Amino acid sequence: MKFLVDLPLGGLAKWLRFCGFDAATRRLAPDPRTLPPPAPDTYILTRQEAFRPRRRPDLLVLTAPTPEAQLQEVLRRLRIPRSRLDLLSRCSRCNEPLTPVPREQALGRVPEHIFHYHEQFYECPRCRRLFWPGSHLNGITRSLGEGLPKPLKLPHHRKKP
Repeated sequence: MKFLVDLPLGGLAKWLRFCGFDAATRRLAPDPRTLPPPAPDTYILTRQEAFRPRRRPDLLVLTAPTPEAQLQEVLRRLRIPRSRLDLLSRCSRCNEPLTPVPREQALGRVPEHIFHYHEQFYECPRCRRLFWPGSHLNGITRSLGEGLPKPLKLPHHRKKP
């Protein structure tokens, strides 16, 4: 599943990426000539009321005010189950899928205490930022879990050692 997110909803795009979805951002205008044609399994997300008359099945005009609430609205309206989430598998900035990095390659690129405490590291192939399952993971999963009926289980490759 892919998303084209209106630029003012950059926070939502980041949350969608936290969930493992491809979420590109672009400034959208309600002019039908500037909207991309419908594509399979791709949704356009905005809060601009001017889009409401467009009535395209791939266009969601969101009402929630915050990125977290917008994410919950998208998950609910599209009936996306927890099983579709691949938490922290994409770069939150670049939107690229993260790739595993051998632990030795993280030495000198992360703080020493992080290197000694963690076994798993992931890299964005575009910006080269390193990621690891740190304390932010609990906050993200807690925020995601608040809007879902059952607690989230983390993918095996993302668990803390």
